[in-house]
Formats: sequence, C-alpha cells, structure tokens
Amino acid sequence: MADGEQCPRCGKELVVHGSFPSRGLRFGFRPEELRLFSLSFQFPEVPLSRSMAACAACGLVWAQLDAAALRQKLYDLGNADVRRRLGLLEGE
Repeated sequence: MADGEQCPRCGKELVVHGSFPSRGLRFGFRPEELRLFSLSFQFPEVPLSRSMAACAACGLVWAQLDAAALRQKLYDLGNADVRRRLGLLEGE
C-alpha cells in the first residue's frame, strides 16, 4: 500500500490492496495485509456483490463489497500495520 493512495470514488486514503482468489468454493476479496499465523474459524475473503464492472479503455475492474464487513475482517485478522493505518486498534 502506497502512503497517500486515494480511492478513485470517494477520495479517502483508506485503500487496501488484495486479490480475488481464483480457486476454491468461495469468491470474494482477500486483503493482503492479514496476519500470517492466526487461528481463526472465519474465511479471509470478504464476499463481493454479484455486479462487477470493467472499463474497456483502460482495463480497470471494480466491484462492490460491504465496507463494514471489510473493516471487521481487517480488525479480526489484519496485521498491526493495517489496523493502525485504518484506525482499527483497540481504544481508537
């Protein structure tokens, strides 16, 4: 994550990079900044809406997810850096 990177839609600097895993039964957004070894019974992916869009000129692809679900996933499974950057630490 580059410091100061802004969301192209809302302009906030709360951008989280990740991927769309191509294997398995679940499809969703998997944030990169998860703790390496954490015991959890929850899956790391945040479900995406079925509606996705793409720009035929530049190749940008986007989808919608529940922002509260992403914040909760990063609060539960995120590493200390992403939790600090997004203001998700205890007492903040």
